[in-house]
Amino acid sequence: MADSSFDNLTSLARALSHPKLELSEPSDVSPTRGAQLQPCRRRKLSSCTSLESVEPLTSPTAEARVLVINTGGTIGMTIHDNVLAPTANALVKSLRKLPILHDAMYAQQTGLYDYYSYENTLVLPLSKDKKRIVYSILEYSPLLDSSNMTTDDWGRIGKDIEKNYENYDGFVILHGTDTMAYTASALSFMCEHLGKPIVLTGSQVPIFEMRNDGRGNLLGALLIAGQFVIPEVCLYFYNKLHRGNRVTKVDAGSFNAFSSPNLAPLATAEVDIKINWDTVWRPNTTAKFQVSTELNRNVGLLRLFPGITSATVKAFLQPPMMGVVLETYGSGNAPDNRPDLLQELKKATDSGVIIINCTQCLRGTVSTSYATGMVLMDAGLIAGGDMTPEAALSKLSYVLAKDKLDLDAKKKLMGRNLRGEMSVDLAGAKLCLSDSRFIQVIAKSLSVSCKEELEAIRDALTPPLACAAAKIGDIEALQALKEMGTNLCLGDYDGRTPLHIAACEGHLKLVEYLLGHGATVYAKDRYGDTPLCNAVRFRHKEVVKLLRQTGAHFSREKLEEAGTELCSLAATRDLEGLEIWSLAGADLRKQGYDGQTAIQVAQAVGNKEVVAFLVQLMSNKSKSGGVIEFTATPSGP
Repeated sequence: MADSSFDNLTSLARALSHPKLELSEPSDVSPTRGAQLQPCRRRKLSSCTSLESVEPLTSPTAEARVLVINTGGTIGMTIHDNVLAPTANALVKSLRKLPILHDAMYAQQTGLYDYYSYENTLVLPLSKDKKRIVYSILEYSPLLDSSNMTTDDWGRIGKDIEKNYENYDGFVILHGTDTMAYTASALSFMCEHLGKPIVLTGSQVPIFEMRNDGRGNLLGALLIAGQFVIPEVCLYFYNKLHRGNRVTKVDAGSFNAFSSPNLAPLATAEVDIKINWDTVWRPNTTAKFQVSTELNRNVGLLRLFPGITSATVKAFLQPPMMGVVLETYGSGNAPDNRPDLLQELKKATDSGVIIINCTQCLRGTVSTSYATGMVLMDAGLIAGGDMTPEAALSKLSYVLAKDKLDLDAKKKLMGRNLRGEMSVDLAGAKLCLSDSRFIQVIAKSLSVSCKEELEAIRDALTPPLACAAAKIGDIEALQALKEMGTNLCLGDYDGRTPLHIAACEGHLKLVEYLLGHGATVYAKDRYGDTPLCNAVRFRHKEVVKLLRQTGAHFSREKLEEAGTELCSLAATRDLEGLEIWSLAGADLRKQGYDGQTAIQVAQAVGNKEVVAFLVQLMSNKSKSGGVIEFTATPSGP
């Protein structure tokens, strides 16, 4: 007997769940899309004798902005007194001389420095995808050898990212390799509700040397941070992008210095850059990005070894120690014939010290298969799964700093997978792609059976299907696609994601669903529009509010154009449009192309109603910190 709930599904959801596809008569009504914006240049070309050598900007997405935070490290070091040491202001000067990392002609002929500072801004040559990365370098003073890195420096990096978050599409952090894994792990926890890529990189040989790994590492990190919305703290090294809290340094003398032993790379950069989207971690939240710089320093690493004395363990666990990562043998084992040792561990956990059990092995996880592992659980230790020691220590520091949580809540948080730092046992709950009846039908008609080809079919078909479901507000169909393993962040042929479509149509519940399942508010279509741009254009106020709450914002170029748009709205007495743009973050005092503001335009045409409305908008925005609660009533022409 058929499931009665099947009849309640929409036609698209039923088709995705049904083993056979019924062909219906073609409809004479074709789906329509919103009016397309004509491609335009965001920056005027400067006057010059010849522009033939400059590739035309085919769309606003031709440029992406990346902030490079140079903390120091080998990549920018030079030789002083026969030793390598950081050199202030040397990196930017050297990069300007490298055509692979700076296109000087493009910068000059497009007036790049009319918009950005010459001292710290560079631009990459045109990529294979017809995009350019404009990157600005923020250099710390003094530059640090990573061995000198502290938790205060982690906080400084985090705050600089937070301060510049809305001005850039991605971030690259240049860092020494010795403690890079610690910094990557710490930032992954500190950056809450992250929606943009943060990529740490560096080199084993300075970028100034004839033969080095710095140029390739920096170029790869810039391309990934500027071209892909990977909302993680990552580490890029030797053509591989790893999750930051999964890496550890394994080789001091090789370009292949880092390993992620328990998780495959998020991306590989070979002939093409290939992203493993199924592995990318996504925040399932509508909360706005923020950086938590509070870290507890009373944490430490203790490694077991044969013959370790209980006195050593006791001394290590004394106050003010609050959290310890205990590196144990094999799959989380310790001697079960050492009651003195186990007693000290039990005393510490009973007194409130959180102890995490992590394996000393490079690969593998902590389990309770052996009696020597169970004794540690009985002593109150928390299994750390397959976390690296760097990730476990950083997580302890982050969790213990949350003073509003009690001890039990902190212990539960340590056992949860917060940022993809540990593998989760799904206990057979993972759906096999071949179990999808929709995919089965397509695969059978194409005589396809292997996993790779099934995934190729899914990845080709599901983005337009997901967009079609978003167009009609069909959450059930999106759920069916999600169960197939579909990435709901992938776009259609125009780069438009389901969130773009839902924002256009004003489907608030569907927007909430997508944001709750990892959709990104920072995706841009081929015209450079984000879901926020679409929601503003089609006047969906509640969608705009939700997207802004999640951290959506206009680009710098869009904000620069806002003045002219606001003046036009003021001239036509469009109160609803003014409110929507204000909700979206536009500055109501921004000048238009002729130097006038919206309120000046309204005053010039004698429209007192618009003037009063703008004054009220600015007053409410100031009082509420940018959130406007009242609804405008559009007046007639």
